[in-house]
Parts: sequence; C-alpha cells; structure tokens
Amino acid sequence: MTTRKQEGVESKKFISDLLGRHGFLLLILPALLLLSSVYGVPIFRLLATSFGRDEWSLSSYKVAVTDPYMWKVLLSTLRLSAEVTALCLFLGYPVACLMIRSCPRWTQVLTVLVVLPMWTSVLVRSYAWIVVLGRNGIVNQLLIDSGLIEEPLQLLYNRFGVYVGMVHIMLPYMILPLYAAMKRVDLKLVDAARSAGAGGLAAFALVFVPLTAPGIVAGSLLVFILSLGFFVTPALLGGADDVTYVMLIERQLNESLNWELAAAMSVILLVASLILVALYWRLVGVSGQDSTIRAHVTPSWILRTATRALASWQSTFSFGSFASPLVTPALGWAVVGFLIAPIAILFPLSVSASPFLEFPPRGFSLRWFQNYFDRPDWIAATWVSIKVATLTMFAATLLGTLAAIGLVRGRFLGARLAAGFLISPSIVPALITAVAVYFQFAQFKLVGTITGLVLAHMVLALPLVVIVVSGALRSVDVRPEQAARSLGATSIIAFLKVTLPAIKPGILTAAFFAFLASFDDVVLALFLSGTSATTLPKRMWDGVRFEVDPTIAAVSTLMIMLSIALLVAPQLASFGSRRARRTEGATTTVSI
Repeated sequence: MTTRKQEGVESKKFISDLLGRHGFLLLILPALLLLSSVYGVPIFRLLATSFGRDEWSLSSYKVAVTDPYMWKVLLSTLRLSAEVTALCLFLGYPVACLMIRSCPRWTQVLTVLVVLPMWTSVLVRSYAWIVVLGRNGIVNQLLIDSGLIEEPLQLLYNRFGVYVGMVHIMLPYMILPLYAAMKRVDLKLVDAARSAGAGGLAAFALVFVPLTAPGIVAGSLLVFILSLGFFVTPALLGGADDVTYVMLIERQLNESLNWELAAAMSVILLVASLILVALYWRLVGVSGQDSTIRAHVTPSWILRTATRALASWQSTFSFGSFASPLVTPALGWAVVGFLIAPIAILFPLSVSASPFLEFPPRGFSLRWFQNYFDRPDWIAATWVSIKVATLTMFAATLLGTLAAIGLVRGRFLGARLAAGFLISPSIVPALITAVAVYFQFAQFKLVGTITGLVLAHMVLALPLVVIVVSGALRSVDVRPEQAARSLGATSIIAFLKVTLPAIKPGILTAAFFAFLASFDDVVLALFLSGTSATTLPKRMWDGVRFEVDPTIAAVSTLMIMLSIALLVAPQLASFGSRRARRTEGATTTVSI
C-alpha cells in the first residue's frame, strides 16, 4: 500500500514537472492558433494580394508610389500626424506638470479625468465635437450671442475640425508617458541649478525638460503612430478635401473595388507603422520579453502606467518661480476641461425637449431615450453588439489568460516571438486589420455573421487581455505559491489555490476591457457587419452621417455610462476582495 502511494506521489510530481517544463507552451497554443488563422493568415494574404490576384505583378505598388494624388494624400497624412503630435505635446506637457505638482488626492482626480476619455468610444467623442463645432453648435451660438460674429464660422468638415477631434483623442496617450517620465526626475538637480544662479525658467528649460526627454520621445512616437492609421475622426469631421491615407484605402476597397491597390497601400502603411514602432522601441530602450509586453503601444499599457502612478506616489513639489506659461495650473486645468467638456455636454443634450441639437436645451424630456427603445433598428443593433461583445469577452479572457500565464511563467524557445505576435494586432492600424480580415472572411461567407464579428473582435481583445493579465501576474508575490509547493502541493494546485485568486481583479479588468474593445469597435464593424449583423457602433456611424435628431446623443450617453460602469466594476471587485481578506484575517486573529 505504501509503495502504491509513493508511486502515486511520484507520478503526480512527474506530471507536474513535465507541465512545468513544457506545459506553458501548450497554454499559449490556443491563442496562437486563433490569431494565426484569423489575423496572421489574412495579413499574409493581404501581402500576397498586393502582388496580384491572378499573376505576380508590381503594378499596384507602382501606382501607389507614382500616382501624384496618392503621394499628396500620404504626405498630407504624415503632416497631419506630425502636427497633431506637436499640438498634443504642447497641450499635454502642462497637464503632466500639473499632475506632479498637485497633492496625491488631486493627482488621482486628474489621472481619472485623463484616463476616462480613453475608454469612451472614439465615435462618441467625434460625435460630441460635431455637436460643439457644428454650424448651429455650441461654439457658434456662444460667439453669435456675445456679438463677436454675425454669421456662423465654418469649424467643422475641414482640417480645423480634424485637428480638434484628433488632438482630443490623442492627448491622453501623450500626457501619461510624460507624467511617468516626470515622476522619475530627481528634483535635486533642478534645485542645484537654481542654487547655482539659474532662474526658474532657465532651470525648467535647461534641466527639467531634458530630463523628461524619454517621456517626450515615447509620447510623441506613440501619438504619431496612432495618428498615422486613424480613420473614424478624420472621416467624420473632415471635409471632401481632407482625405487621409487610410480613408483613401477604404475608398479603393468600397468605392473603386480595387482590391489589389487597396492591399498594396495597406502594406505600405503597415510597413511604415512597423518601422515607427521599431524606432519607438529603439529610442525608449525596450528589450527583453518583459519589456516587450510592458512597453507595448496600446491603451492598456497607458492605463497600467496610470495605475502604477496611482499606486506609488512620490513626494509632491512646487516649481516655485518657474515663469514658463507651460506649467501654469490654469493652462493645465483648461486642457483637462478640453478633454472632459465635449463628453459632458452630451448628457444634457440627451434629455433635451428640442427636436434638434440645441445647447443649452430649452426644456428637458426623456423622449430621445424613449425613441431609442421604441425603434427596432436601434434595439436590434444593441443586442447584436451585446451578444458579440459578451462572446468575445469570455473567449478572449480564457485564451488570453492562459497565454499570459504561459508567457510569464514559461521559459521556452521562441517566447519573445510568441509574445510579440500575440500583441502585434494592437500596433497594426485597425483599418489594415479590417481589410485583411474582410478579404479572408468574404471567401468563407463570414461577413455579416455573429461568428465573423466575434472572431474579428478577438483580434482586438486578445492583446489587451494578455497585457493586463501579464502585468497582474508580474505584480503578484510568488512566495505564498512557493510555500504551498514546499508543503506538498503540486505546481498546478498551488497556482489555482494561491495565485489565481490574487490575480482575479486583473482578470476581471481584462475581461471588461475585452468587452469594451468589442462593444466600441467601429472600423471592423464597418467592413464585417454587412446588413444582417449591424452592431450599435455601425448603426451610430450611419446615424451620425445621415441623421440630426438627438437620439444619437441619448445612445452616446448610454455608451458613456456603460464605459464608466465597466471601468469602475473591477475596482469595486478589487476593493471587495481586499475587504473580504481583511475580514477573514481579523476573524482568524480573534478566533486564535
């Protein structure tokens, strides 16, 4: 009997050791296989299509690089991205300075105000600027009522509207890297410059600003890369002449039906984006598997940067007599107001009694919410989005969590390559992914189906889950798990009983982010919804372009409230978990 027990124990240890050596690769395989079939193969087919569908040819590339109009659009897009980056740096720097100058409580408030717009739908924020900048919008009404102008200004459907909308969306991606860099500055160096006779402005410009150069470089490259492949805001706020390169790709596909040229242009944009990402990694000094995941250019990386900022405060300080207007609190708060005000304006508009968009509302009514709930087209689109987002959330959370465990705990050949592939969809412009997936799904008749939308949204959600859960795993103390193993528990049991409960808040956060990534998607839905599986963002896209009643404001308000609820829920779950552990610990102490 004893021998059998020993054999059973030795067998369990052998299986545990085997899984410890090789099993982590098996955890990554499901996510790798999914992304390979839904994302990797379509990207490869896109590359192949760019060289001709019937026979090998470089004619599409020749057209793409020699056509004067396409060159003009490409250069215009590069210029737009560079100018948006410069504006974000100019406006973001004082906000980051304000964040490190404030007391911890106000820094938390500022961090939330900066992060919140990132998790509000891009479509909703673009629609908010249509309300603010339109011919009968808030800005023109204020200017006319004040007597400064007699006729409304043309603030929308031109390059000015594109600048305003894109800067509003890209600002958080500049502010948070700047803030992270400023926190690492040793302020004694600034004090030393002041004590050596430098004035406040000189100490700021010659000492503090150079020390924040890593944040400036990281934020600038991040904003430039994202701006280069941006589609929704330029398409909604720009005029007929304000065409970006991604918009030109979309026209080649949907209007000209020139798939080969659209594929060639997509490859050109993809190569440019990858070169910029490589430059980002090189300048920021990213190396190794951990850094690859930690510093990847995604909203979740920025959000984790903000979370670390909230968790580890350093002592606050004042710039004293710094005379630069860049660090004045008034300018910093004005920029924060610029981030929040357009979103907040949608709330009173959604309860307006007016039959058209008017601010301030002359009366209040819930008629537009009722209109939303009474219209089958809106409700059907909402149910499609909820169904797709829920299925995406469960599938992405399961596969992404398994992959994150394999990447963090595993030590196998090709781990860095696997990590890079799993998070690569987050750096590829969404339109390129949409074009590639559309090519693939059209062949298998998945366009216009729930299955096709779920598979496509998995490409968006998986990288977020991998990054967030990987960060949670790295922050967990491994000593309790090691103690459990030393007491006889196998590696799997120790992980399930000790570590998994500890990373539960991170998994919940990743699940909510996966839901939001699917629920808020516009670009993939434009290509894959068809007529039989229209999502809510796709229905809103059509509404923003062809309707003027405030029903869209009511829908936008509901989406904002959903985003806030999903962002708060993981924090409440984490707080409840900590409170339960404290209560359990107190009960144990009393009983002892």
